Amino acid sequence: MKVVSAFGMMGTVVCFSGGIASSQEFNQLTPVPIQSVKIEDSFWSPKRKLWQEVTIPDCFTKFENDRGGALNNFDRVRDGKSDGHAGPPWYDGLIYEMIRGSADFLASKPDPVLENRIDGYISRIAAAQDTDPNGYLNTWTQLQHPDQRWGLNGGNDGYQHEMYNAGALCEAAVHYYQATGKSSLLKVAVKLANYTCEQVGPSPKHELVPNHAIVEEAFANLYLFFREHHELKRDMPVAIDESRYLELAQYWVEARGRPRKDQPSYGAYNQDHKPVLEQTTIEGHAVRAALLCAGVTALAGINGRHDYREAAIRLWENMSDKKMYVTGGIGATAAGEAFGNDYDLPNDGYLETCGAAGAGFFDRNLNLLTGDARYVDALERELYNGALTGISLAGNCYTYVNPLQAPNGNSRWSWNGCPCCPPMFLKLMGALPGYIYARDNAGLYVNLFVGSRAQIQVAGQKVVIKQATGYPWQGDVTMTVEPAKPTEFELHIRVPGWCQGPSSSDDLYQPDNRPLDGGVRLKVNGKLVEKPEILRGYATLHRRWKSGDMVQLTLDMPVERIKADVHVEAAKGRVALMRGPIVYCFEGSDNGGGVQNLVIPPGTKFTPKQDRNLLGGVTVLTATATGLFKTAANQAVSVPLQVTATPYYANANRGTCQMQVWMSEHRDGSHPQNQE
Repeated sequence: MKVVSAFGMMGTVVCFSGGIASSQEFNQLTPVPIQSVKIEDSFWSPKRKLWQEVTIPDCFTKFENDRGGALNNFDRVRDGKSDGHAGPPWYDGLIYEMIRGSADFLASKPDPVLENRIDGYISRIAAAQDTDPNGYLNTWTQLQHPDQRWGLNGGNDGYQHEMYNAGALCEAAVHYYQATGKSSLLKVAVKLANYTCEQVGPSPKHELVPNHAIVEEAFANLYLFFREHHELKRDMPVAIDESRYLELAQYWVEARGRPRKDQPSYGAYNQDHKPVLEQTTIEGHAVRAALLCAGVTALAGINGRHDYREAAIRLWENMSDKKMYVTGGIGATAAGEAFGNDYDLPNDGYLETCGAAGAGFFDRNLNLLTGDARYVDALERELYNGALTGISLAGNCYTYVNPLQAPNGNSRWSWNGCPCCPPMFLKLMGALPGYIYARDNAGLYVNLFVGSRAQIQVAGQKVVIKQATGYPWQGDVTMTVEPAKPTEFELHIRVPGWCQGPSSSDDLYQPDNRPLDGGVRLKVNGKLVEKPEILRGYATLHRRWKSGDMVQLTLDMPVERIKADVHVEAAKGRVALMRGPIVYCFEGSDNGGGVQNLVIPPGTKFTPKQDRNLLGGVTVLTATATGLFKTAANQAVSVPLQVTATPYYANANRGTCQMQVWMSEHRDGSHPQNQE
């Protein structure tokens, strides 16, 4: 994004506008490991504690008991059984994803009980693999159709999920080693990865691509892991040539959309309708697409290829500018859990929780690849809205789909026939500490405003940075910089898109009441920064930092009325509310039971108010708006009403009730859906 800065009265306000970045403006970043960051935040810390103490055990227990027990599948393979698989074929992968997400929580907060539990699972997984001399492991195929590996011999890889499961295993193994230093799962993963490299790839191997993306990025990261940990190779049960993992990951990207002798095309459903690097629009199953694009982006960071990078950016822009909901959710239709056409965003759309998480992984990888803050803007939208709504405030009930309206009431489930969303949610949120900061050779990047303490190598020196903030309810952020000795480097602080002046006309959602001069103020040691440099969405401070230097960022948080692009039919004549990064909704619980008849006319003034006793402590928005009702003569009558909006992420936590995000602005009855 090419950025210029503009300043308000007396230079106290920063805002920017811009367009698409040229290639020379990219700046690849290095992530800061989870272990280097400690979250101490009034918003996130209680949630993360709940997820580690309640959600993770809840999910593992439910997997253990579901339809005969997902973990028992490994035992049945170990014992030589030939039938009786519990759950769908991708249950192996969901167990591995649970381990990956749990590992990242363990990296932040060690938990011997949880670690011992996972060690027990790993022993059972390893015992199952030991029954196969090649290291093959996919319990559904082994128990149900042992002669149809990789979906061959009349099998169906579109259902068997073998490469998806293998990718999830590799992810789990790397993350668990990074969290605990234990290599038992890593040994399982490399045996299966090596066997996959022997079996799959260009002819004369089996020409196959994964039916469900994840393994592309997993193998790319396995390559990076062994490139950085040469010493572990001698402890592995098989010879490690990490270049094979990278080569196969690239094959999986480049073989899509091309004829393959061993596999028919999956079509657009699995991003197989044309070569990935030539695709111009993001299509098909939304979760598969987002995870494939995350993999393409990760590979671009390794191979440095412009065609990979440009394809990733092109597909992200199509997703972000034409196919993403205001909450950051993706996937408009239940048919194929897929993206719709450009601007096809019905308010009762599908919006699988996994989709928001997958989009978050895509966003994060693009930020690391380019150093552009616009991708963190999207990640933040998903973290606080589209993904966060996927779990109840009690931590033990979940959502699969997250529509923006529920005229018949919205609710959550204790468990689901396809419980893929809780593991994906835990993967995204477990990784959160590693998303807050990044670095390059010249400086440190502050991406997310989360109370935290991090220790980072910057410009050859150890630097401790601390954040204190009431975000997302308040816009004040204080950062304290503590280098081991005075050191010159750049501190880059993201300027969120939601608090800038008017943005590009290509943006899918725009506030209609945002001040022209934005609402950002920046001080260093109490002195206003009159003309901060703004580059790729970051305010950049270049100075010689000494211990105790303090940076104060103030972000104005007015209630904004959001309008969708005129091409979005479902949002015409309607408005949504945002304050800071939070998208709001109206629930029947706060508005007399029904919300479909509410009208929010232009000029309605909403007042934010903190309510510590509601929904775990939230800021609500209240106003006098309009209720629109029909008379016996079928005439529309408007009545003034006190209305309350609450954060979208917290919806469906007070029993089944109506919910709506996009509200009519009109009193004439032409847009609201009136109740009889």
